[in-house]
Amino acid sequence: MNTKDYKKKMENELVKTFIDNFYEKVGYYPTVIIDRNVKTSDDKVLTLSKLETYFERHLPTIYEKKIMLSAKNRSRPLPELRFIFFFIARSMKYNLIEIGKYLGKRDHTTVIHGINTFRNLYETDERFKNKYYDIINDIKQDYESPIMDKLDKTENQPQSNLFFGLLQRKNPAIQ
Repeated sequence: MNTKDYKKKMENELVKTFIDNFYEKVGYYPTVIIDRNVKTSDDKVLTLSKLETYFERHLPTIYEKKIMLSAKNRSRPLPELRFIFFFIARSMKYNLIEIGKYLGKRDHTTVIHGINTFRNLYETDERFKNKYYDIINDIKQDYESPIMDKLDKTENQPQSNLFFGLLQRKNPAIQ
C-alpha cells in the first residue's frame, strides 16, 4: 500500500472514530468535512522569480545596465541584496538547494552563510535594515489588503458624550 492510500485509510478511520465518540457523548452525528481546499506547505505565495522582481529598483548599475541578482559580482550592494533575498526566500519555506540553484547555481552552504550574514547586518547596519524594510514594504503593498492600512491609520476614539448621556439617563445622580 502506498503512502497516499495509507494516509487516506487512516484519515477515514480517525473520522469514523470521532463521529462515533461524538454521537455517544452529545447524542447526534456531527457534520464532518474531510476534503478541504486549503493551501498546503508546498504552495508558495511568491515564486522566486516574482520575489526577484521586488529587488530590481535596488540593483546596482554598471554602464547604465542593471546587474542581475544572480551575477557573480561582489561589489557591496549586490551581495547585500542577495542576503536579503536568501532570508526572505527561506522564510517563505523554500529549501536551501532551491534558493541556491535559482540564484546562479550557488551551493546550499552559500545560502546558509548569506542568511547568517543577513542576521548580522540586520542587527548592526541601519542602512541595510532600511533597504530590507523597503523591499518588505513593496511586497506587502502587493499582497496585503489596502483596507488594513486604512484601519491602522484610523484612530478609534470613544464617543464619550454619547456614553456619558446614557449614564445620565439611567442614573440622575451623575451630573
